[in-house]
Amino acid sequence: MAEIQGCDIPDDLYYDIDNNVWARREGDMGWIGMTDAAQTLSGRILFVRPKKIGLHIVRGKSLASLESGKWAGPLICPLSGTIVETNHTLHDEPALLNIDPYGSAWIAKLHVDSQHDWDHLVTGDRAIALYREKIVRDKIQCMRCS
Repeated sequence: MAEIQGCDIPDDLYYDIDNNVWARREGDMGWIGMTDAAQTLSGRILFVRPKKIGLHIVRGKSLASLESGKWAGPLICPLSGTIVETNHTLHDEPALLNIDPYGSAWIAKLHVDSQHDWDHLVTGDRAIALYREKIVRDKIQCMRCS
């Protein structure tokens, strides 16, 4: 894991850096969440509403609606697939996204349409290098709200 200006960037995840989302790959499944940089930019998360289980999501479309004290909008899905599970814990504890964005605060689990859908995401050293550029360029200093 890399740490850049206080932002954690695990090197074993796949990232859509432009949309500040990550995906964890396990076979034909993908767990989706928001990055440490995203939770910092959003501020304390007050509300999370994922799309319904069974719904097919197209890459680039909204997977969930999020609201914080200073922002409201969609969490963009980095993959195409069908939602098979959502994180019910976030309903009662949305600020968990600020505390543990890569662990217990995943947002949804998808059955991914195609293994080729992962090809546009970055991982490992390449992801860390690109996130470093973004964090420095955008002057992001990560911190955890609680």
